[in-house]
Amino acid sequence: MLEKCNLKIIDIDLDGNAKAKIENKLKKYQIININFSKKNFIFNVGDLISALIKINKTKIVDVKLLKILESDLTFYGKVVSKNSEYLMIKNLSKEDNYFYYVKNNQSKHLDQKIIQKETIIKAKKVFNKNKHFSECKIIKIIGRFTEEKTFPLLAIDEFNIDNKFTDIELEEAKNLRLKKDVNRLDLQHLPIITIDGSDAKDFDDAVYAEKINNNNYRIIVSIADVSFYIKENSLLDKKAKIRGNSVYFSNMVVPMFPENISNNICSLKENERRLCFSVEIIISNEGKKISHSFFKSTIKSKKRFTYDEVEKYINNKFLKNKLDNQEVIHNLKNLYTVYKILKQKSDKRGRLNLNIPDKKIIFDIKSNKTFLREVEGLQSHRLIEELMILANCCAAEEIEKIDHDNIYRVHEKPKTEKINSLVQILGKQYKKNINQNNISTSIFNDLIFNNKKNDNSKYINDLILRSQSQAKYDNVNVGHFGLGLKSYVHFTSPIRRYSDLLVHRKLCYTLKNKKNSHEKIDIKSITKHISKTERNAIDAERKTFDRHIAYIYSKNTKKKYDGYVISVKKFGLFVNFDNGLAEGLIHKRSLPKDYYIYNDQKETLNGKYYNNFFQIGTKLSLSIKNTDVFNGKISLNFLTVL
Repeated sequence: MLEKCNLKIIDIDLDGNAKAKIENKLKKYQIININFSKKNFIFNVGDLISALIKINKTKIVDVKLLKILESDLTFYGKVVSKNSEYLMIKNLSKEDNYFYYVKNNQSKHLDQKIIQKETIIKAKKVFNKNKHFSECKIIKIIGRFTEEKTFPLLAIDEFNIDNKFTDIELEEAKNLRLKKDVNRLDLQHLPIITIDGSDAKDFDDAVYAEKINNNNYRIIVSIADVSFYIKENSLLDKKAKIRGNSVYFSNMVVPMFPENISNNICSLKENERRLCFSVEIIISNEGKKISHSFFKSTIKSKKRFTYDEVEKYINNKFLKNKLDNQEVIHNLKNLYTVYKILKQKSDKRGRLNLNIPDKKIIFDIKSNKTFLREVEGLQSHRLIEELMILANCCAAEEIEKIDHDNIYRVHEKPKTEKINSLVQILGKQYKKNINQNNISTSIFNDLIFNNKKNDNSKYINDLILRSQSQAKYDNVNVGHFGLGLKSYVHFTSPIRRYSDLLVHRKLCYTLKNKKNSHEKIDIKSITKHISKTERNAIDAERKTFDRHIAYIYSKNTKKKYDGYVISVKKFGLFVNFDNGLAEGLIHKRSLPKDYYIYNDQKETLNGKYYNNFFQIGTKLSLSIKNTDVFNGKISLNFLTVL
């Protein structure tokens, strides 16, 4: 009997024997063997091949390859040896442990000085079936793992992130100048400030607050007026639309706009005149919004604060210093008061309050070492966050006055299967309180609060985070579950998000009391595109971060760690360890000897003979088995249950 099917080549050994995985209806046979040397055309690991399989009863007796459907000839490799004649390259793909060689004369166009042992390269396969080692050609040099920018550059190439501007685009950006605009409200007299991270260069928001009559507060959030400089369908607009957003790595930024825009004329630098799109908001001392109004403005930031600096002021209760600008400090004090009002309001509204500390990669230039640190959330972070959320809500409300064809930022409720899985893991006592019909942020917040002082608090936070849907952009408004808001847009970061630039343009039309009178924008298509670019950026950032972590822990393989299980799979346990700084996998074969039964609903591994039992939250002692830096993975040894 002949059967047609598709084969995925998963391995080729040095003797020319290949292993292939059946992709469609003959999956029951799973892995089959193919003799490379006897076939009429050349294939490689990763290729998808159409084939005819001859089956005698239940046994495959012959394989006839028809054609290659998909083939990936490029790969990332590491130089493992070098001599005068050739470089030996190891393929870093987890499915391909094959070695390739490069003739030195093939790479003369590249800088041979930096092609050393341990250099990461991108190569193209050149096949020769008469030799054990296939030939390849280097097409790009990435760098060595010890070099600071290798991981971001690798991700940029891997995720197809556009990190270059053309000469024409750079020229267009260079020709942009800071202009005077008489049709603006002059706010340069106000002690407006910016609050950002210490390494930030693109300051796109500035804030001000004061107490006015009847115990109300006047808030002004001023955002860089990028739409004033970047005109619709200009070269820079088209490029920003394609990029969708800036990409932020630990030690490198791929900006949406050239630096003359993002770090210069549109960056709200200290003591420099800048054009802004501002919103004035009046709130009561109970957090009720009384009114808001949008307008174009000119500002001059009186102080560039870092988050750490503001946190010190908060902790020291704004103690006066002779060197301080008292108007600025008074503004900061008012902002903090407003923040406490808004926080109370958002907590009452039902904002999801997950307590998950941020992790940060630290690069020590002096010692040339990389460190991992946990960064607790600061009040100064939340202060800016609450003000930006308020401004974004006002923008959504303003546009909806005349136009519901909007670029919404939406966050759907958790899916039914996620809720069911959460209940199964937490236990029956939560079944009555948590279900798809009554699910709300307050239920999650109560769960977090009630376990705040328990040993379980970390993994409960992890569980709730895992249950959430992915936030995205959409033309259909389904609200923002995590923030507890019915309508939400992004307005506050037009330097780094294309969605915000579009919202600015819509607001301009709204202020003129008319819909977009220019080209009709395909909102559905745009929201789909920028959600995709955002997802791609997050994946690239995460992959880079995982590689940094794997590299850091590759230097600490002898150390013992405590950790807890965050996910249970049929093949093993994913474990959070070293006080939550890192994650790794304990494969099932590394667990105590037993016959393990997997429960996918409750996410448990239960030993049939020796009562070994593992579930989410199980505390363990472990050590590092090995690290795969390229794939950002850490394999762990199980030591004991704690």
